[in-house]
Amino acid sequence: MPGSRRHGKPISLIRTTPPTPEWMGAALSRTLLEISERGDVATLLRYHRFRGADSDRQAGAAWLAKRFGAAPSIDRIIVTNGTQSALLITLVNVVGSGNVLLTESLSYYGLRQIASFLNISVKGIAMDDDGAAPEAFEDACRKLSPKALFLTPTLHNPTTITMSHERRLALADVARRYGVVIIEDDVYGLLPPEAPPPISALAPDVTWYAAGLAKCLGPGLKIAYLLMPSAQAATSAFDRFQTTSTWHVTPLSALVAQSWIADGTAEKVLLAVRNEAVARQEMAARLFIHATYLTKPEALHMWLALPRRWTQQSFVVAAAEAGVLVRSGSMFAVDEDSPPEAIRIVVGSPETRDSLGEALAALGPLVHENI
Repeated sequence: MPGSRRHGKPISLIRTTPPTPEWMGAALSRTLLEISERGDVATLLRYHRFRGADSDRQAGAAWLAKRFGAAPSIDRIIVTNGTQSALLITLVNVVGSGNVLLTESLSYYGLRQIASFLNISVKGIAMDDDGAAPEAFEDACRKLSPKALFLTPTLHNPTTITMSHERRLALADVARRYGVVIIEDDVYGLLPPEAPPPISALAPDVTWYAAGLAKCLGPGLKIAYLLMPSAQAATSAFDRFQTTSTWHVTPLSALVAQSWIADGTAEKVLLAVRNEAVARQEMAARLFIHATYLTKPEALHMWLALPRRWTQQSFVVAAAEAGVLVRSGSMFAVDEDSPPEAIRIVVGSPETRDSLGEALAALGPLVHENI
């Protein structure tokens, strides 16, 4: 019921945290016990991993093979303590201070924050039902001379659009003709059981590719894999950052990731997250039957069109009064003067399906188109 949690703890539908299985804690306990019995455990915390030990990058290559069809060379991989660190390294190397970065007109706000720290100007390009429009990309290349285009082609944040194979090829073609790098964030890429290949697989010469474990396993692992066009590019990128340790993956996280990728635990968690996301999306479809939104079966969020009676701010306030926390959709707009009439609703963040159901039921009257 709306307002039923007004005096209790509100339910947050803000962060796209994956709904991990209950047994993951027990799996982590077993893995930590195995790590404690290693012969090198006494020195485990004495050293940095730098770009990742060979074993870390081999694990990363094995994980990326699920998207690429074959394991990329470990010489092209840098292991970082999360996707944001991978994006920071990429922006410094391929864009640089004072230059222009393109992205979809609706895009991941964390990227724009990193770009702001680096004095990089972010400009949005038009989207259609298949994602970033090649014609808009080419027009921006002519007028703005950008260094790179940032994309989330699979389960785009916030719209959940998954770009077609043909659209990926078209954007890569424009990038090649204008000498623009594509920065591909594939953090959601393994959630769908089937998705078009990464742009990096189709056009490795023009793409820097980042994929972390935050959305398919859990953000607490703090590990991501940055795949560059060549071993030379990876070495050059690392050389610029090797004495700055803030982006290094922690040894313990690296070993957990290694173990889980090798013994199949990571795959089991991924499947559990995917199945739970599907169940939660089905629940949302039942409870939001009178609402208009975009989503995909395995997505951790949905892009809800606001009924005309709401502004962004008034909806956020009304949701909070009903005991549900959401963020304004305007935070995803690159052009702040053209905010979308939509809100991102995250189905993955509540701890339980029951909690999600309570939150969605509270929002039901607010999202009903005909009230």
